[in-house]
Amino acid sequence: METMTKNELIKNTLQDLTLIHLGEDATEFMSLPDELDDYDTHQIYDELQDNGFFNVDIIYYYKAIEYLKENDSSLCESLEIASEFGYTTENLNSELLASLHASQQRIDKFWEDVEPELDKIINKLKN
Repeated sequence: METMTKNELIKNTLQDLTLIHLGEDATEFMSLPDELDDYDTHQIYDELQDNGFFNVDIIYYYKAIEYLKENDSSLCESLEIASEFGYTTENLNSELLASLHASQQRIDKFWEDVEPELDKIINKLKN
């Protein structure tokens, strides 16, 4: 049986964790997924952020309203996120609020579910 390289182990772990927890393969958003040996989790996050992995687009009014009803019915979180990005009320609509909220949820799930497990693997490989 062939032993996996450090890079393959990190890549496979990132791929598996993001598919399980975020429903999408993050390695497809890495510019050099075959050179992860020197990355830490923050560098991986930064590259994913730069390449749009965390951007969720919810289009169509109906889908946006349904998403907000299920995930932020008071709109408090969505409005706070929009405010942090500098949006004003005249720039807001349900699709934008839902997309901002879903994108933030994806980032939060990365830090809660993916990063700790990925960090364990990376740290174990350093020793």
